[in-house]
Parts: sequence; structure tokens; C-alpha cells
Amino acid sequence: MAEPWTPSLEMVADHIPTRTRPIEPPGETRYLNTFTSETTPTDVQAQRRIEDAVVTVLAAVGGVVPAAPMFLSILAREAAALRAAADIEIAYPDRDADVAVYEQLNELANAKLERLVQAINDQGHGTSGSSLLPVWSMPEPPWWGDYLL
Repeated sequence: MAEPWTPSLEMVADHIPTRTRPIEPPGETRYLNTFTSETTPTDVQAQRRIEDAVVTVLAAVGGVVPAAPMFLSILAREAAALRAAADIEIAYPDRDADVAVYEQLNELANAKLERLVQAINDQGHGTSGSSLLPVWSMPEPPWWGDYLL
């Protein structure tokens, strides 16, 4: 089941528009601003990268992105879109500069994911409504605990 915040092909393409050029005719410079069967990668290949990126985001946040507040879903969608764009860029390199683009997108994706985790912690959400950070506690000492033995 797809998450409601799963990025669309167009959202991922916004980060890597040069990947949306059609392969026919050769040398085409027009951008489609989405992935289709005429682009490299195809829409099916790009969708698989998006699904992998969603799983990566879910794994980082403990399996759940709370629906409220809404900005958490927006952060999750953007983190997944950047992760998918970076993964597409490194999976289909045409030139050396694609590696540099990947490194930039990877850095942005990691920063956005860290921000999402921090925002979820700040809101007190996470698995079972608790924070993603560990919470330590100790039992109350017994009545005789403060006496010298």
C-alpha cells in the first residue's frame, strides 16, 4: 500500500529535469518534466526508485509518518523525492558531472531526512506515539534506600 505522502514522478523529476528528455529523436533538448516510456529511466524504473525511497524514509522514522501535523507528511514526501532523484542520478550516469549531481542530491536527501526525524521527535511522535529517541527511567528507590546500611 502506497503512503499518502509518496512523491509523484513529476515531483522527483523537478529535482532532475534533464532526466526527462525523450530519447527520440536523438539530441532532443525538450524536457517532459516527468518520466515516461520515452525517457531514461522509464516511468516504471523511476517508480521503483520512488518506492525504495519511501521505504528508506519509513525505516528512518520507525515505520510511521504521522498524518498530523501536515508538515511532517510534506517533509517525508520531499525527503523521498530527493532520495529517489539521487538514486536515479547515480543509477543512470551519462557523464562525470552526474556523480557530482548525485553527491549534491544525496546530501540534500540526507539533510531532509534528518530534519524529518528531528521534527517527528520534536512533536513527540514515532512508533506507538513515543519519541524516536530512547527514554530512560529508573524505578523509585525503596524506603530504606537513603539510609546508611
